[in-house]
Amino acid sequence: MLPRRWRYGMHPGAVGMQIRSLGRVDLPLGEALRLEMVNADPGGEDVVHIQYYICTEAGGWALWLSCARADLADREAALHKIPPFMQES
Repeated sequence: MLPRRWRYGMHPGAVGMQIRSLGRVDLPLGEALRLEMVNADPGGEDVVHIQYYICTEAGGWALWLSCARADLADREAALHKIPPFMQES
């Protein structure tokens, strides 16, 4: 049984990908499960696919991010700039 606040889904291209890392991260949006995948094909590590399952005050969200590995740090840094959906007054 899934926790009430979580929903689940998979990256649309997850079939045939290899998982490189799995971990818990804290984002301004909320606590998240971070799953890093790459294509299983030779040379597939040039593009990275990150899937986040984020537990927010507004409910559970799934977010997918696919980009060149060289761009990953900048893309993930942008996620840390997104403010929470609901802030206390």
